[in-house]
Amino acid sequence: MFPGAPTDHFIGQSGFDKNVGIWNTVVYFYGRYELDYQVNVIVDYKMNKVSKMDGIPVFRLMEVAPNHPVVGTFTSGHTIYEKDWGKIVAAKGDFAVIGINLITNSPVAGFDDYVHSWRKDIVQVE
Repeated sequence: MFPGAPTDHFIGQSGFDKNVGIWNTVVYFYGRYELDYQVNVIVDYKMNKVSKMDGIPVFRLMEVAPNHPVVGTFTSGHTIYEKDWGKIVAAKGDFAVIGINLITNSPVAGFDDYVHSWRKDIVQVE
C-alpha cells in the first residue's frame, strides 16, 4: 500500500514466558502517519521462526505531532481491527472507507527526525 515507506518488523517480549512475544510491523507514511500492526505470537527460537499466531491482530494508526521531541507523541490515533482492515486493503489503502480521512500531501515538520529516532535502535527481523 505504501511503496518505499520505511517499514520495520520486530518481536517484543510479553510477560515472563520467553517463547511468547508480540510481533510488530510499523510503517511510516505520507510524512505524518505511523501504522502499527501487533499480534501475540509463539516463537520457536531453536528453529528461528514464529511457530504460531496467538491472539487477535490489531492495527493502530497514529498521526505524529509536528516537531515533537518525544517519540510516540501523536495528535490523533485510531485502533483498527481485522474486519475494517480488510475494507482498507480492498480499497487499496483508502482509509476513508472506514471513516478516516488521511492528509496525504502535507508532511509534518520533523517527521523524518521522528522516524529516525524510533528506527535507530531496532534490530531488523528478516
